Amino acid sequence: MKMGCGAGSVRGGEQVVRYAGDDLRAFIARVLTWAGARPQDAEITADGLVAADIRGVHSHGIALAEAYVTRLKAGGINPAATLLIERDRGPVVVADAQAGLGIAMAVRAMDLALARAAEYGIGVVGVRNSNHCGMLAYVAMRALPHQMLGIVASNADAQVAPWGARARYMGTNPLAVAVPAGAEAPIVLDMASSVVSHGRIRAAAARGVAIPSGWALDETGRPTTDPRRALAGALLPFGGPKGSGISLLIDILAGILPGALSGPEVVPLFASPERPQGVGHLLIAILVTAFGDPDTIRQRIDRLIREVRALPLAEGHEQILLPGEIEYSRGQEYVRRGIPLPAEATEAMARLAGVTGIPEPAPHPVPSDDDC
Repeated sequence: MKMGCGAGSVRGGEQVVRYAGDDLRAFIARVLTWAGARPQDAEITADGLVAADIRGVHSHGIALAEAYVTRLKAGGINPAATLLIERDRGPVVVADAQAGLGIAMAVRAMDLALARAAEYGIGVVGVRNSNHCGMLAYVAMRALPHQMLGIVASNADAQVAPWGARARYMGTNPLAVAVPAGAEAPIVLDMASSVVSHGRIRAAAARGVAIPSGWALDETGRPTTDPRRALAGALLPFGGPKGSGISLLIDILAGILPGALSGPEVVPLFASPERPQGVGHLLIAILVTAFGDPDTIRQRIDRLIREVRALPLAEGHEQILLPGEIEYSRGQEYVRRGIPLPAEATEAMARLAGVTGIPEPAPHPVPSDDDC
């Protein structure tokens, strides 16, 4: 069904309202500035949140702005923070985020890693005393225009039960890796070390829908499909002992190694907003030319992508997708047609507009050739 130039599209009998990315960025940046953030930090953070919505990762999109505003107003986020270098060994740097906005601090740390990689072939920056840093792919992908590989890991507040335990101890501890290709789209892996992110459980609870079995335990340590009981219990690591081991290592590499808080020491994002979270990040940039001819390497990556896509399909599958491919295609569509936001995001915008007096963005007209 075609909608013409309406403000949304019809999908499954439900009206989907779309927004222009620039309008969302401007609104979120103004809101964060109203809450006390410096304009540059507010703009970086807004760009990172909208980038998540553009890729369809709404659990890390603009709905999170409400928590950031709460923390800015309560003192858990320091609006005057800068990335302070505390140890400098050339290609390896340790920095203090001074409890600043996590996305802005992680971006500055990655830019520092990129600068060191340009000089040394690799740049590694460990960050302590930070806060939630959004979708890691946004930070890792900063390496791609420089023909570098970007690797980002972060620890998080305790939401996950280690393999064999029924109590939470580790964070969802995500990892992102961005690999530049040639003619093909880049490979971008972005994953939590839990089966799903904590944000997806919160979203399911807000919508009142069940979660699949195998995602979480309830407060008694038993498997549950009730997202509210999952929030009171613990998420499960992906792949059983394998994901549990990876989560543990990320907590060491991104938390303990740079001197950040670890495990249950990390302050939850949605609790105690007056306290900095104490999150840690590890950011790595690798210069492709340090390993050989960049054209040859890009061509080999392109060939790998095409050969994987051309493999025989397993039963029940219609195509073979590489890491980040769905998000890349979705992003191209959303840039052209506007970003469809879930109810929790539009409701958060409405609340922020009511508190700040800043007008909400208007819906984005869908192109006349849109085919719903």
